[in-house]
Amino acid sequence: MIINIGTIIKDLRKENNVTQETLAVAVGVTPQAISRWEAGGSYPDIELLPSLADFFSVSTDELLGYKMSEREKHLAEVKEEMYRIAEFGKTDERLEFVRAAFAKYPSDCEIRQQLSVCLSNKYIETNEKALLDEAESLSLYVVENCKDADIYYDAINTLIWIYSEREQTDKALEMLERLTPMKYCRELSMTRYGIGDGNGELYDQDVIDKLTDFLGMAIRGLVLDNELPNDPSTWDKKIKMLATANEIYSLIYGEDMMFYHCRVGTNYRIMATYLIAQGKTEETLTALEKSCEHTIAYDRSYLCDHGKNYTSIFVDKITYPEPGKDFHELKEHSQSWVMLDRLQQDRYDSIRNDERFIAIEKALREYER
Repeated sequence: MIINIGTIIKDLRKENNVTQETLAVAVGVTPQAISRWEAGGSYPDIELLPSLADFFSVSTDELLGYKMSEREKHLAEVKEEMYRIAEFGKTDERLEFVRAAFAKYPSDCEIRQQLSVCLSNKYIETNEKALLDEAESLSLYVVENCKDADIYYDAINTLIWIYSEREQTDKALEMLERLTPMKYCRELSMTRYGIGDGNGELYDQDVIDKLTDFLGMAIRGLVLDNELPNDPSTWDKKIKMLATANEIYSLIYGEDMMFYHCRVGTNYRIMATYLIAQGKTEETLTALEKSCEHTIAYDRSYLCDHGKNYTSIFVDKITYPEPGKDFHELKEHSQSWVMLDRLQQDRYDSIRNDERFIAIEKALREYER
């Protein structure tokens, strides 16, 4: 197996756009040594294998060419299960699984970062400082060593949360400085400079699409932010905010919201929690009916509309995408399942036997999975 190590190093280096000089500095050898390895004239000393494996975020087995395809297949299966459990698995179940995955694949930054997230979630439940310390260490490693932009930025955001939780403002601000300002993001640059590939209208609409959802989610985040007191004096204000967010989605996407039905449906459900707390039975039921309507519309769209274009004039070049690197959806359960689960909360006991409430649950059960 070791006969192929030079070829594997060369392939990994090219895949990661790394020069021989950069790799040489990272592992403490000369560029000429790297060149000899890749040409098959010599092999790395055994003590260099862990450093090489860590540099490329692979295992030493993979570096040596040992059952790479089998390991890659198993790693992909592990990650798929890791994200499946993340949807609705309990914190302890998720943490146990990701710890086991990390023990098997300690050089994989994606698993390392997911373990950091799991530990952070467990800290929220237990307030155990050691969990936060471990999460910090894992994410710091990812920030310093990961070449995948999505995982890198996720680790930065995890660290910002950790430092905010500890009230380490200077460290949080230091991590914030590593993030790219919005004015330099990919989408805005594509609209600003007109790159000449004939897709200018698509790029403009892509910005409208993303900014609309960012704005809608930011409004929901403001409503749920711990710094905005959750007491009767704020409930009408929060209801108005959520209603405004729904109006924005309606303005941009029209009636054919497809994916964004789930955003609007969730907002109506949150509105219902404030209305029921105020004892406004009729308004609560109306909000829940609207939530049910949009929830079912989303579940139908999830089954039928991936790849179709939105119909609004603002986004008619934009398609409802298939799940992928930049777009994720829940797969384990439908949105109707989620809403039915939330309707079991004690706050709805006073209206549980109302005919309208019963009709809502009945409608949702047709799409529950």
